Amino acid sequence: MKTITNKKIVILTILFTSSNILYTLTNLTGEVILWTSVGSKKVKGTKKVTSTTISVITKFIIKRITELGYKYIHVKLKGFRKNKKIALKHLKTKHISILSVCDNSSLAHNGCKQPKLRRI
Repeated sequence: MKTITNKKIVILTILFTSSNILYTLTNLTGEVILWTSVGSKKVKGTKKVTSTTISVITKFIIKRITELGYKYIHVKLKGFRKNKKIALKHLKTKHISILSVCDNSSLAHNGCKQPKLRRI
């Protein structure tokens, strides 16, 4: 079996917030190589979380990954958005091999019971 050298593997973390989408590209030790967001590409307001802007930014990220010479990526997704599938679909269509997809969205379980308010 052929081993993959660590110099060709990167981690792509995509954070979906309520009003923006952040992309961070790191190596396996956690050092940031590249980061960008939809807001940094001069897209303002509610247009930031549409499928067209996600496709444009994903194509930009993939272009930069291939320019830097990386061939394999691990994808980590965070946040609650329906556009996660769109971003993954655009990542799969390119010539970069996806080794793993990890969804790190934390689900709230409503936590501890709040104490009753004191009425005076």
